Parts: sequence; C-alpha cells; structure tokens
Amino acid sequence: MLFFGRVISQEKQVRLTSINFEIETIGNNAKVKAIHSILNESNNECNVSIIMTLDDESAVTGYSIKTVNGEIESELKEKEQAKIEQSDATTNGYSSSIMEQVDDTTFSILLGLVNKHSEVTFSIEYLTHMEIQEEELIIKIPNLIESKEKYQIPYSIKIIGSSKFSFKGILSGEEEINVPLNGDLIFGMKDEDTDEVVISSTFINKEKEGDINIIFICDRSGSMYGEGINALRNMLQLFLRQLPLKSKFEIISFGSKYDFMFKEMVEYNEDTLKNASNRISEFEANYGGTSMDAPLKALIDNNTEKCHIILLTDGYVDNKINTIEYIHNLSKKNSLHGVGLGRSCDIELIRNIGRIGNGISVISKNVNLLKKEVSKITERILIPTINKCQIEWNIKGEIIPKEINNFYGMITCYIQCKEEIKEEQKIESKIKGICREKEIIYKNTKNIKITKGIILHQLMAFNQIRKLEVENKKEEAKKLSMKYHILCKETAFIAIDKTTKKEVEFIKNIKLNENYSSYGGNRNFITPMTRGHFKPMMMKCSARMNYGTIGQCNSIINCCKKKGRPNQKIIDYCSTSSNDKEIETTKEQKYEEIIKCQKANGEFINVDKIIKEIKEIEVDDIESSIIQTFFVIQLLQKKFNEHKIEWKLLIKKAENWLSNKPTLTEDIKIRIQSLIESLQF
Repeated sequence: MLFFGRVISQEKQVRLTSINFEIETIGNNAKVKAIHSILNESNNECNVSIIMTLDDESAVTGYSIKTVNGEIESELKEKEQAKIEQSDATTNGYSSSIMEQVDDTTFSILLGLVNKHSEVTFSIEYLTHMEIQEEELIIKIPNLIESKEKYQIPYSIKIIGSSKFSFKGILSGEEEINVPLNGDLIFGMKDEDTDEVVISSTFINKEKEGDINIIFICDRSGSMYGEGINALRNMLQLFLRQLPLKSKFEIISFGSKYDFMFKEMVEYNEDTLKNASNRISEFEANYGGTSMDAPLKALIDNNTEKCHIILLTDGYVDNKINTIEYIHNLSKKNSLHGVGLGRSCDIELIRNIGRIGNGISVISKNVNLLKKEVSKITERILIPTINKCQIEWNIKGEIIPKEINNFYGMITCYIQCKEEIKEEQKIESKIKGICREKEIIYKNTKNIKITKGIILHQLMAFNQIRKLEVENKKEEAKKLSMKYHILCKETAFIAIDKTTKKEVEFIKNIKLNENYSSYGGNRNFITPMTRGHFKPMMMKCSARMNYGTIGQCNSIINCCKKKGRPNQKIIDYCSTSSNDKEIETTKEQKYEEIIKCQKANGEFINVDKIIKEIKEIEVDDIESSIIQTFFVIQLLQKKFNEHKIEWKLLIKKAENWLSNKPTLTEDIKIRIQSLIESLQF
C-alpha cells in the first residue's frame, strides 16, 4: 500500500498541491519516498502539520523538509528526548518539526511555520509490502481526500529496482495499479557497517478459492445504537452474500451477554442465508456492555478450529486481559481478524487481534465505509488456509517469524545468517503445512547475489518490534527501533532548522492546540480541522464550512441564526448539500435493497420490485432471473463503481451462475444497457 499525508492548517489556503512516489522494489518489498508539495497561498505565516495513517505492514524510516533555505533531515530519538529537544528549539526561536506515533495507525508530523506565499516540500520514507496476484505487484493508493475536495491533486509513481514502472494520475479515490513482478522472491542484503546478512523469502498461497469456515463476532452493545447498528446490519447482509456455497458460518452477538445465531456452524445455502438475513434485519443495539471475552471463551470450549474469526467492536472491551489471552489460544488453530468501527474503538486491541491472530486488522472510522473494509478481509480469506506451518532453510541463522500457525495469503520470512554466504551460493527456503487434510510444500530456490543495504534488516526488525509491542516489551522494542532506524511507540523523529530563527516572543505567541494532548500527542500540535482523524474543536459555523467538518445542514443554519443573520452563501451551500444528501441516500437505499436480492447460488431475483422498468425487457422464453442477474451485474459496474470492493465478489458469483445459463441475445443486452443509462440515481 502506498500512503500520503493530509495537510492540517489553520489557514484554508494552505493545501497539498502534488504527491510524487519514488519506489525502490526488492521483490514485493518496497522502499517508498512520498514527496508532498505544500503551498501557503495566504497572506500569513501559519503552522502546518501532516497526519498520516499507515497499515500494519509498513514501517516509517524517516522524513525530511525542503524549504528555500535547504533540506533538513530528521533524526530518530527516544520519544522523551525528542520532545525535550523540540521544546528547546522552539524556545530558542528555531524552526523545528517532530514526528511521532499517535496510536497504532496514526502518525503526526508537526512541520512548524510556513512562510506566506511560499512552498515547502515534505518527504516521508517508509518500507512496505505489496500484494502479488498472478505475477504482478498490486500497488494500492488509499483515498485520503475529502469527497468535496476543491482542488485536484496530481500524483506520480516512479519505480526502480527489481521492477520498473512510471505512472501519472489524479487522486480521485482508492486506486489499484498493476505492475509486472520481475525477479525471484528470495533476496539477500549485507549491512556494510555490521556485516550482518539478512535473506528474505516470500511465499504465496497458491491454493484455489473454495468454501471456508467463518465466524463473525459482532458488537451489539448500547454504543452501537443508531448509525453503528445500521452499518452492522448492512455489512452483514453483504458479507453473507460474498460467501461461497458449502461454506460453514456462524454469527455471534455480544454485549454484556452473548448468543449464537445457530447452535453450531451451519452450511451456507439458500435456506441458511434466508434465515440469517431475516434475523440480521432485526438486530438492535440492546446487549448492554462490551464483554468480548465471553464468546471467545465459548469458542475455545467448543474446540473451534480451522476457522476465520472476524471480531468487530466500536469501543473498549471489558476484561481486555482475558480477551487477549483467548485470542492467543484461538490463534493456534484459527485465524482471527479485527474490525474497529468509529472513532472511539480500541485501536490497539484491533491491531493486536490481527497480529496475535495471524490475521488482518482494519479500522473503519467512518461507519459508511464498514462494508468496504470487511469486504477486503473477505476477499483475502477466500483462499484456503494452510495450517501448522514450518519454515526451513538450507543455511543456519535466526528465523523470523519462528512460528506461523496459519498462512492464508502471502507471507515474507527472514533469516539472519550465522554463516558466511558466498556469492552465487544456492539458497533454498521451504514452508510446509496442512491444507484440507493434505500436506502443502512451497519452495523458493536461488543462487543468491548479496546486495548492499539494510532494507531487509529493517523489515525483519519491524516484524520483531510489532511482536515486542504486543508483549509490552517496550525497552527491547526501543532498542531495535534505534538500531535499525524504524519509528515505534517509544521513539520519535525530530528535525531542527538552525539556519533560520524567529523572535522568541513571536514563537511564544503562536496559538497552540491545548486539546491535542488528550489524543496522546504533542501539546505543540496545531488545531486539527479535518474529518477522519480527530474530533473537530468548537468553532464558528463559517470555520466549519471552510475546513470540511460540516455537520448536518439544519444544525449549521440554526447555529447561524442564533449568532445573527445567516450568511447567504452558507444557506445556499447547506441547501445544496441537503439535496445532494437526499439523492445519495436514495441511491444508497436502492443499493442495499439490490444486494439483498442475491441468492446463495449467485442469481438475482425480485429486482423488478425495486426497479420496475426491468419488466419491460423481460420476455416469455427467458428466465426472468437470467435477465435480472445480467442487469444487476451491468448496473453495479455502471452506477455503483464507488462500491467496487464490496460487490466484486457478488458479481463473481453471479457470473459463475450465468455461465451455466442460456446466453442473452444482443438485442436484450442493448436494451438493458439503455435502461441503465436512463436511470437517474
């Protein structure tokens, strides 16, 4: 995954103007430099910060800032030492910046003052893994731009190394770019300073998609009331229809109490789908507290194994120690995945579920994105899991990770060599495990050429740091962080520009955000005014309009009336937004209704009750479900492209079902396409 930051400033005229990604690939490993160009078009000097959210596979290794005075490189320090140095620099009038990990997903970078009518370049460097599909690297770019972003932001990608590629585009949403994968999946590097040699080997699960065993444990506590429980209902309806036939599934609800939807795992078919769908539609947030440990203990008592277990919560769970212990226990025979919903979820717990449970962790701060985040998990876990894995090398050294209980997608293993590795020496790595009662063995073999560098050392260390942080071994994590120059919770990057100096009194008068400390960050961090990262501070209605934290239109207009005569621009904006929201809601409602029309085998029925115009196309000698299924496939692709991640698996099932049915005539296909074009939503 490629990442970039979001600019936070008190001046609305400070904006991100472009992003350039410079990437060095080593197989599916990548060293990324994301270069942000930031422009201050206002008449004032102002504080600027960057907020960046990384996934669980990426490690920050540094940043730099380039101004008219030159480029300032950051240094990694122990967190408390970095804060002291940053405070001293500010007191003495020097421009300084600091980057620290706010929580398990978020990094804050205080860039400091940017001069009026000037541009600065901020570059962040990090290491990451890229997914591999059919001999191609999948480069993913997340959507971090507000839906009503005024400016179009161009970006470019330049790849060197084992793969080579160049691309330019405009940030307009979540994107995927496929790049040919060149070279082998086994590499070696030597640190010139220490002579340490690390070799990495990436294994890809090549088993074919098929039925799976899956358990969804969902939070129905009181805090899920309203948007939360509605998002959960819609997500589960979609989730059920993504499952392959003959899979087994169970849905568990929890709060102060818990219950199983079925007495045991049931086979996924039309009857169980209909039963579960009806019961999900009646879900309410009426289970009281948040005791996740109880259903986990019940699964342990039931000797649950060979399952994917997805846990969802919107808050902090009770009995967290027991919860982590039970996740550890279940991870020996299952894969566990964590989903955090909303801004108040326990991010650390969600991340630990994926780390401890050998699974995936996602945070959906916006409830409307829940379906998309869970769909990403479902798509990845449809590949059958290989259990009880062992890693073997034909050389001696420390193997990381040492244990792999469940291998379901792609995994990179490392060995820190304890013997001298010669050029062109034959290196072989092997992973062995059990899948569906049969032994699976994958091998990587290469006559190795050792290159100079520490990228593999850093990725190996990052793997260890994550494990140490889960085990609360802070000192050991900090030592590895400092040794390999990787940001962790106990360290911070700091950059001080001593080529410029502001008057001390001016520095003292900078208005700082006193509320930021409540988020675990630096008190010198500026006021955050963007949705999706921090709660907006109280501000005038017009300020809300400027910074994209607009609430419901009625609330804004009422607020303005209390202050005096409402601003006509605000009323016009609110009126337009209200109409847009009404149209969007209608479109979303139709989308949810259409999804529920899919049967377990993939066909769509009763779509004509939602879009009555389909009846005009139906003919006597063709099954209506064939026409409706083809219609929905085309409709989703044409009118709901923003939901592609969600409906991709549904369309796949529908196309498989259609492949065994009579082909529609070109005339009917054209009429269907024409109908879709005419629909207004």
